[in-house]
Amino acid sequence: MDRVTKHHILLLGGTGICGTIFARAALEVGHKLTLYVRTPSKIPEDLSSNANLSVIQGELQDAEGLKKAAACGADIFISLAGPTLGRREGTPITEALRTLYPLLLTNGTTKRILILSTPSYSAAEDANSIKWFFAINFYIKVIGGDSYLEIKGMAEETVALGEKIDWTVFRVPLLQGKALGENDGPVNAVYVGDKKWRDGLSLDRGRLVKWILEELEEGKWICACPVLSNA
Repeated sequence: MDRVTKHHILLLGGTGICGTIFARAALEVGHKLTLYVRTPSKIPEDLSSNANLSVIQGELQDAEGLKKAAACGADIFISLAGPTLGRREGTPITEALRTLYPLLLTNGTTKRILILSTPSYSAAEDANSIKWFFAINFYIKVIGGDSYLEIKGMAEETVALGEKIDWTVFRVPLLQGKALGENDGPVNAVYVGDKKWRDGLSLDRGRLVKWILEELEEGKWICACPVLSNA
């Protein structure tokens, strides 16, 4: 990534572990960020004080807040937001995307969307996988609360954009690690049921962040739903 195209990124989920790692890495390579967050005080001081980071405060159900976020001028929208496993909270992220996407398309500045999901959403390219069948049907669906419906809904809203915009739904397994470079290494990007068993069950957050930044440059997975894991 010697030559990085500088982007203005609208980020959802920027106060979580993944979001914080991503924000630091994106700022480090010269991107500009606008974070849409419910609680700005959760943003670490080293990020909130950065001149290339702006904050829009709002709830997922806040139509006016989402309208303001969509009009921030970002050319990239990335969501690292996800449901909390086991909770019964409905599908607020899905509903927020349903409101936000038409606004992004209307404003016309956003050219790329990248959304976090999991293999709970099945892509057309997926093949049979015993490990993922059991993980989803005997774990996520049983103790996951509304997580299954939320993850599935987030991906479906994005895939439904079709050819209106370049989108990527990157599906992740169990995430681990709390810092960039903590467990460096390559990332497998495949589909469920990969014949070479590369659809692993774990992924380091630092590796995920590096993959996202590389995908912004390379565009290998436009209008696709890869499963990512540690190689």
